[in-house]
Amino acid sequence: MMRLDDREWKPVSISNLFTFVRGRENNMAILEDGDTPLISARSVNNGLKGFVNTPKKIIAGNCITLNNDGDGGAGLAYYQPADMALDTHVTALVPKVEMSMYTMLFISECLSKLHGFFGHGLSISNPRAQKIRILLPVTDEGEPDYQFMDEYMSELMVAKRKQYRAYIENRLRSLGLDISNEEGYSKVLKSKQWLSFRIDTIFNILPGKRLVAADSTPGDRPFIGALDNSNGVARFVSDKNESLDKNVLGVNYNGNGMVIGFYHPYECIFSDDVKRFHLKDREDDPFVLLFMKTAILMQKQKFGYLYKFNADRMAHTSIMLPVTDAGQPDYDFMESFGRKMMSNKYSQYLSFLALPATTN
Repeated sequence: MMRLDDREWKPVSISNLFTFVRGRENNMAILEDGDTPLISARSVNNGLKGFVNTPKKIIAGNCITLNNDGDGGAGLAYYQPADMALDTHVTALVPKVEMSMYTMLFISECLSKLHGFFGHGLSISNPRAQKIRILLPVTDEGEPDYQFMDEYMSELMVAKRKQYRAYIENRLRSLGLDISNEEGYSKVLKSKQWLSFRIDTIFNILPGKRLVAADSTPGDRPFIGALDNSNGVARFVSDKNESLDKNVLGVNYNGNGMVIGFYHPYECIFSDDVKRFHLKDREDDPFVLLFMKTAILMQKQKFGYLYKFNADRMAHTSIMLPVTDAGQPDYDFMESFGRKMMSNKYSQYLSFLALPATTN
């Protein structure tokens, strides 16, 4: 593997490398759903907020986006391969010279080192952006070494693909399934009989425990909050309390992620806005819990800020489940179905890995 520490590095002004194009979408409410990626100043998902129709301006892909401020994402940079729209909290950095995808991925990571410097109290205005300098490897002539950046990231990508392929192949072996000749998911689900069950007849529902960020200690243990992303992980702590759990379904009954659930195979602790679900009549199985997560999510439209998914309503809410001939929840079917879906997804990932990478 190529090394970073045997290269000469020098500060380089990003205004010498890129043209700045500020985002223009300042009223998200009027944008209808569509096919154009909308990039905002997010700290997750490559900045993707959603897909919209008829934005004010479309920015050509194969560039870098830089978060000017935002929800903990100020200073983060992402490579964007596709044409997109930008909100007003994001600036597109369009290369002044030809750069490969791998080179821009390298520079994006260097830019993202600014993340701890900027925030709501110090946003990246256009004048500040013009003054930003980042450390980059340089040639003997002192110019940015684009060839090294390209080769380094390309080699890293190949290594990561091999690592990921090995992981997927191992997971497929553990599932022990080949669904190439299986019936379609929709057909299988429709062929089953479904009945309604109250949540509290299926699960033991246990509480989380309030933990204020100011009172927590950073660590390696996931702290699960009422989020609608990142598998519910709000932060990582070293704290431990009576909500400590694992192999459990966490279901939000408050916040933006109300009614959304996430499966947690790892040891973690939970916010008081999240309930812990354990099956009553069967040992907790990852695929059954993931199936249940979706069944519970089907009830989300009933609830909102004026009709909370509180503990009592949560317990008494009914969900539809596939059943056996005896009219009981068919846990074996749920587990088998989940395994088949996962096997199919892993097979799709392998197919994706077989595609040649875009180098531009």
